[in-house]
Amino acid sequence: MSLRTRFSLYCAIVLFAFSVLLTLLVAVAAYYDSKVSSQEAAFAKAEGASFEVRKIFSEAISKVGEAKTRWELTYPSRPSVEKDLVDLFQNDKRFLGAGAVFEPNLFDGRDTSFIGRKGSNSNGRFVPYFHRSIKNPDEISLEESLYYDNTDESGNYYQIPKATLSDFVGEPYFYPLEGVNIFMISLIRPIIRQGRFIGIVGLDLKLSDLEEELFSKRPFGHGHLALISPGGKYAVHGAKGILQGKNAGLPEVRDSIQKSLSSGQPFAYLVEGGNSYIFPFSMGTYGKNWAIEVYVPDSVLWNDLGPIILRCLLITFALLPVCLYFLDRFFCKYVSEGLSAATTFADSLGAGNYSAQIPTRKFQDELHHLFITLENMKEKLLAAIDQQIRSEKILRESAEIYSRNEIIRLQKEELEEALGELKTAQETLLRNERLAAIGRISGAVSHQINNPLGAIGASRENISFYVKRITALLPFLFEYLSQATGAEREFFNITLGRILENHKEQIGKKFRETRHSIEDFLRQEKIENAGDKAAVVAELGFEDCPDFILRLCRNSEWDRISEFLMAVRGLEISEEVIHRSTDRMYKIVSALETYSGIAKEDKERWVKVSDTMEVVLGVYEGAGGNRVTVERNYISEATMRCIPEDLVRLWTQIVDNAYQAMSGEGTLKVSIYDAESKVVCEVEDSGSGIPKSIREKVGEVLSSGKSEGEGAGIGLAVAASISKKYGGSWDWESEPGCTIFRFSFPKSE
Repeated sequence: MSLRTRFSLYCAIVLFAFSVLLTLLVAVAAYYDSKVSSQEAAFAKAEGASFEVRKIFSEAISKVGEAKTRWELTYPSRPSVEKDLVDLFQNDKRFLGAGAVFEPNLFDGRDTSFIGRKGSNSNGRFVPYFHRSIKNPDEISLEESLYYDNTDESGNYYQIPKATLSDFVGEPYFYPLEGVNIFMISLIRPIIRQGRFIGIVGLDLKLSDLEEELFSKRPFGHGHLALISPGGKYAVHGAKGILQGKNAGLPEVRDSIQKSLSSGQPFAYLVEGGNSYIFPFSMGTYGKNWAIEVYVPDSVLWNDLGPIILRCLLITFALLPVCLYFLDRFFCKYVSEGLSAATTFADSLGAGNYSAQIPTRKFQDELHHLFITLENMKEKLLAAIDQQIRSEKILRESAEIYSRNEIIRLQKEELEEALGELKTAQETLLRNERLAAIGRISGAVSHQINNPLGAIGASRENISFYVKRITALLPFLFEYLSQATGAEREFFNITLGRILENHKEQIGKKFRETRHSIEDFLRQEKIENAGDKAAVVAELGFEDCPDFILRLCRNSEWDRISEFLMAVRGLEISEEVIHRSTDRMYKIVSALETYSGIAKEDKERWVKVSDTMEVVLGVYEGAGGNRVTVERNYISEATMRCIPEDLVRLWTQIVDNAYQAMSGEGTLKVSIYDAESKVVCEVEDSGSGIPKSIREKVGEVLSSGKSEGEGAGIGLAVAASISKKYGGSWDWESEPGCTIFRFSFPKSE
């Protein structure tokens, strides 16, 4: 028996033993992998279903939010509100209906005028509810909302948002429509106008439609999906619709399901014939978790395990002969083929084939030493041939040098001619660059002037409105003050004086904190309608409730007194807006006048470096609005003898590039300071940075990182030439979010 045969037989026995052991290990691992895979597949199903549910709920909350915002900021009519409600769900078949409930006489103050009108209750209170007909979904019906004054669960959709002033996604419940109890969910948002609750608006989702759309398909063969509400009840069940509205899970695991909903952590438990997985998920800003239940039958696990084991066995025994084959080839390659390779290499050298390479060997045996000897002989022959080739190459290159010198002389003449043409083109490009910058500044300045003009116009209308209100309330005020006690008149005069002195407005979070603080104080003082009165006091600009305000809150004529004070406050605020707007326009025009005046100068004179920078910043701040924040750090008071227009041109190129790099929004930092015998000016922007593709060419003519048609690549070249003209130098550094251009000029005595 040959050495090659014995080697193959021994390898076959060892590989067979390891193959059987590997198959057993794979079978055990496959069981656990299949179990983990089924859980991951269940999670994927739950994730997909929860995404679709969140998507539907988010769209509903978004639509309701649009109506809420519109009604809070405007005073629509009842027909307008009814049209908005129909628009909320008419074109989206997923939603059953939309409704609104307003507090008595807080919608338009005319409830008694609408008694008997459809969509209003017996007192004229505005409570419209539009829904699709049960028999014909394309038909829209209008009814009066029900249960909103109930204090049990049926009235939660109104009472909870009223109490919490927060969004509400209610538990699934049955609602009677056309004689049929419909199982549905309501998505509600409160309507708050000037800090006061006036009603709710909401969309209803029919759960049977949600089941048909998302939960009707049976995953994993005989598995199912279900939607569990925060209360632990089935909102939708993909296999047993009869379970809708009932507690989820088996009695012994219901507490665990409730803990899973509260904590947001997944939960799994065994059921007959399989496993159930509970995957909680959050719903927007609503504080309670919902959950997707996925039931995976055990048949999925065993159906997957058999093919895995069979596949492992087939792969193992299929690879066995392949491994034997490669082992045989290995023995043949590194033993028997070595001698054949040595013979072939020697024959190639003898035939004059010096490109042949010796085979690579890892063992220092006799064959290896033979290959090394033959390789040394080949290297010496190649060295002699290479020396001869080099000599011939030197002779050819000496003849080529003369020809190249002649070509260089001709190219020099062509370059000198092209340089003259380039200077002319440079002047044209510079003029175009400046015209483009002026065009951008002019368009932006007109836009910025329109903004304060719009504010002045709006304030003028507000002043007209407040003057009419004050005029209408003056008779009452004269009568009240004439009959009031001396203390009451003093409280009124102090309050009015404080309002006239305070021009600051409280908005956003600060206003809400102030209102809540005043409301708590008024409740401690047992003031009626503390919430409404606290909102008015905060609107008047007070940060607390002093004694003179507290005395007015106790006055029986508070409503009309506060209305007069609010009108006076409105006049003060409108006058302040007009003052700020006119001051803004004055600064813009003043900056443009200064820029225009310097641009006409063409003689050298002593100028302050920071003054020339301030001229450019003034123009661009006026043009850029408040979306670009300019930070100044002028440490140096250095002056230079120069043509002011030159420095203005330099700063214009750098600042214009910065504004374009930031797309008109970001932070611009300008620093001017002394460094030894030089004055340094740094301009830093928060733009996207200089593209890597042009960083090696920054400052060269026709090198631009802007889009085609936006820049000619001449601006930085002009800035560099101006810096050089006055003996200065410049450098830069750039990365995304921070680009700095630094110019240094020698100090002048």
